[in-house]
Amino acid sequence: MTSIGDHPADGLSETAGKLLAAAEELVVQQGITGLSVRKVGDRAGANPALVTYHFGGIGALLETLCAFNLDPMLLAWEGLEGAAAESIDSLLRCWLVPLLQPAAFTPGGRALIVLDEIASHGHGDARQRVMDEMLRCSQRVQALLAPHCPHLEQGELRARVRFVSASVLGPPPRIHGAPATSEGIQLDSPDFLLRFARTAFAN
Repeated sequence: MTSIGDHPADGLSETAGKLLAAAEELVVQQGITGLSVRKVGDRAGANPALVTYHFGGIGALLETLCAFNLDPMLLAWEGLEGAAAESIDSLLRCWLVPLLQPAAFTPGGRALIVLDEIASHGHGDARQRVMDEMLRCSQRVQALLAPHCPHLEQGELRARVRFVSASVLGPPPRIHGAPATSEGIQLDSPDFLLRFARTAFAN
């Protein structure tokens, strides 16, 4: 298991990497409410003043954390149009699998949980960026699904896209993994989610 600070974050000093890892671990385990310079410093085993030195404060630290967790999703979603041209299954996989990616620094954490905390309880540029990018992706997916789902009017299609997105995040608590079916299949496994999404858009 990777410990705090072992993430190979290009362009970051070792201390900045440790602070980001500590902040992310706190967000995954406890949520963003109450996140402070002192808590991040204590978790990282560093002087809390270093948060301000390296990032200027919690807001800028969260912007950096947002980028580490969101940018890989955005890169993967660049293939949405090509996937949609292949099949609805390819489109659904290209959309949903990036939402399951692990958190940037926290073993066992998920990037989507970090981003959801930033969008739900954060503020400033990081919060706005997550909300804007997720809305943009949702609108792209809806537009790309429309030719595959002529039986669904736009309002219904939009509602189903939102419903499937929420199923990927899952209900809280989210730090110990998703529940499993009686057959032992994790509800957030790609195969289960793709089967669920197929059904959601089928009729």
